[in-house]
Amino acid sequence: MKKEIHKSEVFASLFSRESISMIEKSSLDSQSMKPTFAQELGLARKRSATSRRVTPALVFAITSGKGGVGKTNVVANLAAAVALRKKRVMVIDGDLGLANLDLFLGVRPVYTLADFFTGLVALDEIIISNRNGILLLPGACGVQEVTTLRHDQKIALLTELDALSHEVDLVLVDTGSGISDTVTYFATSAQEIVVVVTPEPSSMTDAYALVKVLASGHHEKRFYILANNVSDKAEARRLFDALSGAALRFLYASLDFFGWIPRDPQLIQAVSRAQLIVTEASDAPSAKAFAVMAERLIEMTSARVRIKGNVQFFFRRMLEGGRAAQ
Repeated sequence: MKKEIHKSEVFASLFSRESISMIEKSSLDSQSMKPTFAQELGLARKRSATSRRVTPALVFAITSGKGGVGKTNVVANLAAAVALRKKRVMVIDGDLGLANLDLFLGVRPVYTLADFFTGLVALDEIIISNRNGILLLPGACGVQEVTTLRHDQKIALLTELDALSHEVDLVLVDTGSGISDTVTYFATSAQEIVVVVTPEPSSMTDAYALVKVLASGHHEKRFYILANNVSDKAEARRLFDALSGAALRFLYASLDFFGWIPRDPQLIQAVSRAQLIVTEASDAPSAKAFAVMAERLIEMTSARVRIKGNVQFFFRRMLEGGRAAQ
């Protein structure tokens, strides 16, 4: 009991007025008022005269305030859990400089987004499918030149995404971590933003800083919180309550509880082997947690909940040739 009270006090103290003030100062300094995604997508559509309006796939950005919270593992397992339920899912590795989602999905891309941005290949030539049928748009690893996207590169990406052929059921974007321009670019492109956070104080304060930047600088007002590596649901709820209370009080932003993943030795072993817990040990506590969240993703997709007005990804002609490799 004493230990739980101590954790609650730690959570509350993380969001005192003094700490909020420090985070606000640092995050505001990092903001830049650039063209909104609505403006960028509008420009992209003007350049695609033959495009036709279709219902967009629901896009979820999975992001975090700091690295090391298990974000990429979350994306890979959620995608696999959704695919196991016979839904078509695409994942986009938005960590352009240190991409590693391909490792978790068990594929070896021939081309990456770096090749697309340099003009070497079209977007359809990059897409690759893994053994579970997950479509991956791989990011680059160790290519510093694409870690900061130019405005014309963003337009090109939006234009070609808009030209993908067969509609998928949903899209998961694995963003980088932090509050860089590329992270906010991918986060604000999605209809829904899921912030992965762990009980570590640095993870929580950085998650708040990310919400601060997206809320104040990009007018995002709703976020989902996914608590990872927690001891139980009670700890997950305490983590969420601390973040939610601070965001509502100081940012006027709404946070919803998306789900939680327990601290699971089997998950740690799977990660060390670059394997997916949902396919390797479906009875593990963490695998069951991913299954619950996958069902929620599918439910949200089916209900078409809260389609955000500022940016939507439209998938018109997903290239058949991009499904090839295993």
